[in-house]
Amino acid sequence: MLSAPSAAYQTFAYMLRPAAYIAGRRRREGDVFTIRTLNLRGVGVCTPALAKEVFATDPDAFDSFATGLQGIFGPRSLFSTAGATHKQQRKLLNPRFHGAHVRGFSETMRDVARKHFAAQRPDRVVAMNDVGQAISLDVILETVFGGGGGVDLAAARKVLGEMLQGFSPLAVFSRVVRTRLFPPWRRFVDSRDAFYALVSDAIRARRAAPEPGTDILGLLVAARYDDGSAMTDGEIRDHLLTLLVAGHETTAISIAWGVHWLLRDRRALAKLREELHSLWPNPPCWSLLKAPYLGAVCDETLRIRPIVTDVVRPLLRPVRIGGRDVPAGQSIVVLLQAILTDPVVFPEPERFRPERFLEQRYAASEFLPFGGGHRRCLGAAFAENELRLVLGTLVTEWDLELTSSEPERAVRRNVTMGPERGVPVRFLGARV
Repeated sequence: MLSAPSAAYQTFAYMLRPAAYIAGRRRREGDVFTIRTLNLRGVGVCTPALAKEVFATDPDAFDSFATGLQGIFGPRSLFSTAGATHKQQRKLLNPRFHGAHVRGFSETMRDVARKHFAAQRPDRVVAMNDVGQAISLDVILETVFGGGGGVDLAAARKVLGEMLQGFSPLAVFSRVVRTRLFPPWRRFVDSRDAFYALVSDAIRARRAAPEPGTDILGLLVAARYDDGSAMTDGEIRDHLLTLLVAGHETTAISIAWGVHWLLRDRRALAKLREELHSLWPNPPCWSLLKAPYLGAVCDETLRIRPIVTDVVRPLLRPVRIGGRDVPAGQSIVVLLQAILTDPVVFPEPERFRPERFLEQRYAASEFLPFGGGHRRCLGAAFAENELRLVLGTLVTEWDLELTSSEPERAVRRNVTMGPERGVPVRFLGARV
């Protein structure tokens, strides 16, 4: 059997070039191979069948997939909890991030996008990723804090922006750098403390108010477990931090990649505009969310350049996966990067072809940009709605062009992969 590369090598190879690292290991060792990084030991799995096997395993066999990240997101975050506590949290939170609650934020999402698009000057080149980050940050601020008052949104924007800028990928992959001697970590912790203070003040104000508000913070303050108890301030704080860090950059990157692929594929762009043209001017948001080709464009955007490369399942007890016995204390890593770009599942995986999502329905273990099983991303519906509304509004109401003919390369940002240059574009003017 081939010996595995060193932990240091695997850490930096996977951090910097995950697609090449996975492809190389898979080519040499098959669909299940040993992973040993500075933070993790276990096996990686690369096929939908193996992913399905992992997600179907008894949830009680798994620990929190972010035991190493409690120092970042907090001990009460969904990333950090496991077992009965995690089940209770998911039962409480799931309804508040699906259905009518999420659809109720649609107008806010579109209004924020329109504001940022209208602010672009035709003589200026901007990175679409930066525009997407500004939109995503404002969407989070408005949906988390905007419906109940009591928060200075400008101050919150400054604090959150500083915290996100200070978030280093090294802190995710190695605990060694989580020290105030490491400047990015020091900046992150300082701004995170300021965020905690802001949120704590807002929670106290909402608890004292006759009504907690109609935004996400209000929903969390009003929520009650089966025994009638409310979430603690610390629990709400950790959930909001998780929403911010996990949801802000991923959505921004999705918006940037969507623009990248549509402007490089004029056929797909024309087909999308043809579908949406009949809905304008000013269609109800639900009509955008239900537009089939727009949905297919967004799904293909999430597939072709996976933003999150894997999901990790640490084991509390031994599990057999793909013919391998994985002991307690190690982890099973479902390599989303490999599955979403597998030519067996998605023929011509490097070709942007939204039609594939209209021609067939993919199993949950095949199309899994938000992970799967009992820990599938809580904010998936929120993110999908935002991507559809932002892209649909942009391509219908604005003309823009890429300023480079070179395709973007995906590079590591922190836990995410994003476009290396951020997708530089020029806004040419309004279409309607």
